[in-house]
Amino acid sequence: MEKAATKSYVMREVPGKGRGLIATSKIPKGTRILSEAPLFQVSSVEIRPDVLEALIVSELHHLIKDQKRAYVSLRNSYSKESGVRPIFGIAKTNVLLFGTHEPEGGLFLEMSRMDHSCRPNTHYNWNNKTERLTIHALRDIQDGEELTVSYMTQTGPRVHRQKVLEDCFFFHCECELCGLPPGASEESNMWLLEIAAIEHELEDGNGTFYYAKALALLREMFAVFREEGIWDQSIPKVHVVAFRIACMYADERRANIFAQRALEVRVVIEGEDSLEVAKLGGMWRTLLSMRRGS
Repeated sequence: MEKAATKSYVMREVPGKGRGLIATSKIPKGTRILSEAPLFQVSSVEIRPDVLEALIVSELHHLIKDQKRAYVSLRNSYSKESGVRPIFGIAKTNVLLFGTHEPEGGLFLEMSRMDHSCRPNTHYNWNNKTERLTIHALRDIQDGEELTVSYMTQTGPRVHRQKVLEDCFFFHCECELCGLPPGASEESNMWLLEIAAIEHELEDGNGTFYYAKALALLREMFAVFREEGIWDQSIPKVHVVAFRIACMYADERRANIFAQRALEVRVVIEGEDSLEVAKLGGMWRTLLSMRRGS
């Protein structure tokens, strides 16, 4: 994992989007672009709205003037007609959970400026070890290119993505993937539906089908990832599935390859100090020790 020696981006206006983060130099894939502590934390986003609002107001009282000014300048997706007070609407719009199934979250001033893309060039992750949010480059990013993340935990066909973004984030996405011409968009939708179908078949099969069929499905999924240019947390997740299937059939050679690849990709998108990287590293080392002992 590379670390940017100095800040490799600048915050400036992006036409039609407001303020965003723009790369000021070429950023190699795997670079840790940002490591940010939360402006404040929220212990649970599931408590009563009035209690949550009181907690946020209390947190804001502890901020210095520049931090308060930065906070009120953030995007607020809730209109006056919604009845949500602006100070609360900003938090509801920008607070990020510390994991898909975690109730706790935090607000990050720099991260909150990053725009969404259904095919982003960075990946964000809450690092439990450092207690900071990290942003890593998913691919080489060129000087002058906007830094983007995905606001969604899963991708899917264009209609599904648009509905999620409009219902949950109140905007119509016009990213590179959503802006494809009809023919190319339909082809992309087909590939994404195929990924979902293969994932379902692998999970539903639960090892009951022939190993050759499982390997064929995995090869097909990896081919779709390449075709769609997907490089995110989906890659290590599928490699872990592949690892478990290989272990189920006592194929240590392939299990070793899948575990190593899962680890390598996770390092790229989360960094070497990620707890998930440590977990995958332990899984791989256990396999290697078993092979040496056999």
